[in-house]
Amino acid sequence: MLNLEALLRYINERRVRIHWKDCFTSGYSSVRGTEPSVQDTFFAIASLKMLNAESPDDEVVCFILNHDYFDLSRAYYAAGCLKLAGCMPELNDGKLEWLYRGEHHAIECFIPRTPLIKYFEYDLYGMHASSIFSSSLGTLLRRLELGAVSPDEDVESIRRPALLLLEKSRELVRAYMALEILEGIAKRAGQAKLSEFHITQLMRLLESCETGRGYTPNPESTTETLESTYAGCMIARRIKHREPPGIRSFVDLLQNDNGGFRRSPFGGISALEHCYLALRVAGYGRDIMNPAQ
Repeated sequence: MLNLEALLRYINERRVRIHWKDCFTSGYSSVRGTEPSVQDTFFAIASLKMLNAESPDDEVVCFILNHDYFDLSRAYYAAGCLKLAGCMPELNDGKLEWLYRGEHHAIECFIPRTPLIKYFEYDLYGMHASSIFSSSLGTLLRRLELGAVSPDEDVESIRRPALLLLEKSRELVRAYMALEILEGIAKRAGQAKLSEFHITQLMRLLESCETGRGYTPNPESTTETLESTYAGCMIARRIKHREPPGIRSFVDLLQNDNGGFRRSPFGGISALEHCYLALRVAGYGRDIMNPAQ
């Protein structure tokens, strides 16, 4: 059974308060003694929201305002933090803009000019133990979600490679990212349902990776990981397929003594992203979180 009290203690211990311009800001860092990051802050605040716990929204907005400039990744997670704080951030003319308590704010952002189709040429998940969202396709998804797409970009042109990736992939994370990209296209260009063929392919992949308590990265693997189980659960929920019956016991197994979560049942350090993934797998946040984030 999840120790939610220990998890909340772990998250709150990773809070970093900074005095800035006569006020306190709050960010989060998975590594004690280091500067808070926008990415860790998103995962921490999202986890607190999923647990219906108090979160320092005012201080987090102030923390975001402490930045003069965002790259695409930071802009994406900053927008996520702002949405959780009740804002409606938008990307306009290379700036992330939002209203908070009646005041308008804007921060400059760097938006890549890489053609969207090019992101399919790179490795998806080559770095061992890297973030599930840190990949070429993760960058493509961030651009779609933020609306960081050139007016002359043909978004429809990436539907076909995404479908091909979906139907040919033997890796759950790849299939999950392809599904999220197709969802991102649908939001921009109109709703398009998956065909029965693609749903059947996804069901077969899920069944070939299921262990009863989670999902392995691919059919040839024998050990579940948090990332592959998250990807499998998100796919299963999207296509309304059954989930492994022992999923909660697998999540329980990943909680460390300090209350945080690791990515493998064989050990590892806690991280705020792992806490977010574990809560999503356990079924928290279905009403407030977007599965892509």
